[in-house]
Amino acid sequence: MKKPDPVIISAQDYYGTCPILNIFFEKKDGDEYFYNWSDHLRGLSKGFVYQVKCQPGLILAITRQSPSTAISISRGEEIDCVSLGFGLRDGSHIQHHIQEQETSFCLNQGGVSYGHNLKSKLIHLPERPFCFIGVLMEPWFIKRFSQGIAGDFAQKIEEMLAPQNEGEFFYYPVFMTPSIHVCIHEILGCTYIDARRPLFLGSKALELMTLGFDQLNSDKGQDISCFNLETGSRNFVHKARDIMISDIKNPPSLTELSRMVGVNRNRLNQCFRKVYGVTIFDFLRTFRLEESKRLLQAGNRSVTDVAFEVGYAQHGTFSREFKKYFGDTPSAYLG
Repeated sequence: MKKPDPVIISAQDYYGTCPILNIFFEKKDGDEYFYNWSDHLRGLSKGFVYQVKCQPGLILAITRQSPSTAISISRGEEIDCVSLGFGLRDGSHIQHHIQEQETSFCLNQGGVSYGHNLKSKLIHLPERPFCFIGVLMEPWFIKRFSQGIAGDFAQKIEEMLAPQNEGEFFYYPVFMTPSIHVCIHEILGCTYIDARRPLFLGSKALELMTLGFDQLNSDKGQDISCFNLETGSRNFVHKARDIMISDIKNPPSLTELSRMVGVNRNRLNQCFRKVYGVTIFDFLRTFRLEESKRLLQAGNRSVTDVAFEVGYAQHGTFSREFKKYFGDTPSAYLG
C-alpha cells in the first residue's frame, strides 16, 4: 500500500508566532522564547520550540515534535546563520532540501551547515516523535575562531564561510560522541526555572559547539589532549577503555582497572577524562545504554534479558536510566 504524500505547510503556519532567527538574533542576551503549537495545528502535529539568546551571535534552540502524519515544511525567508544540529529519535530521518542539495539528520548524527542567504528550504518530517537540538551562530561569531591561526581547522572554517554565491550550501557531518551525548542530556535535563537557566544553557551551547566543531579539526588527533598527554598516557587510556567495554556486564572496579593498566586511580581518571571528555564510568554508562538499544532493536530478547546482558542487575534501574538518556522506555525500542 502506497504511503500518502506528506502534508505541505509553510513554516509560518506550522510554527505560528515563533520569531524568525534573524529577528531573534537581535534580542538582548538571556531573552527566551517558548511556543507550544499543539493547539493551532488541530492535530496535525504536537510539540514545542524553545529558543534562548545566549550571547551576541549565539542561540540555542530546542524543539520536540510529534507529527501525526508525514509533513513537509517550506521556508521562504532569508536565513544567514551557521547551524550545528542533532536529531534525537531512533528511526527518524529529517530531510532538509536546501536549493538543490539534500541533507538528512538521524539519531547519533548531526551536522554543521551554512548557506549564504538561503531563500528556500523544505524540511521533511516523518510520522514519528523526535527532538532536535540546535546551536545557531551568526557567521561573524564563527569567523573569530579562524582568525590569526593556521591549520586544517581554520581552513575548514574559512571554507564554510567563504564568500558564496547566493544559495550555495556547506554541510559537514558530526557524530554524537559520548561527550556530546552527555552535553545534550544535560541540556534536556536542565532544572533551572529562574535567571540561571539562560546562563546554564548558554554554557552548554558553547560546550556543544566546541565538541561539535572539534570534528572539523583533523589537526587535532582523536585522542590527543591539549594538555599534551604523552604517548604512554594515551596507550593506557586506550587499554582501560578496551578492558571496560570488553566485559560491560562485569567490568572491573576503578582500583582493579588501574592495576590492570599499571597506573594509580587518580592518574587513570584524570587522563581518561582529558582524552574522552567524560569519566570512565560515564563512558561505560553511555556505552551500556547504546549497546542495550542496539540489542533491543535486534529483537529476540526481552527488556529484562537485555538489562542483565549489559550489566544492570535491577530492571527498574535500567529502565529509569534508559528513559532519562533516550527520552523513551526500553520497550519502545523492541524490534
